[in-house]
Amino acid sequence: MTFLKNPWILLLALATLTFTACEDEDDHDHDHDHGDNDITINFLEPGDGDTVADAADVHIHIDVEATDEVHNVDIILHPHDDIDDKILEENIHDHEKKVTFEQDIDLSSYPAGTEFHLEVEACKDHDCEDIVFEDIEFSI
Repeated sequence: MTFLKNPWILLLALATLTFTACEDEDDHDHDHDHGDNDITINFLEPGDGDTVADAADVHIHIDVEATDEVHNVDIILHPHDDIDDKILEENIHDHEKKVTFEQDIDLSSYPAGTEFHLEVEACKDHDCEDIVFEDIEFSI
């Protein structure tokens, strides 16, 4: 076992592997020109300003579309006046042109008339240096 007698061979091999892995990731980050990557966030259900009739069965449906690819999507749902009460906090890391999020949520523990804030943040690039943010409000 030559590498046990000469630890420099093992260190050189590990350094080469580490450098190669970082280089591959950097290449992925720069494969596309994300300056022209337009992101569209579509709130399909509920709509902005909607009043949902059945608080026990609120269907959240969001599509995030990009001209190139969507990198990261953060979705947060909370009561309008209480950002710390996160009912939904979802992070989706993807590299597709379209990301769809659907989930049924039970909001029946909140009183009728409660307003909710649904926020979506999507990254145009892999490093999340350019972000698109959209939000809506709805009530039950």
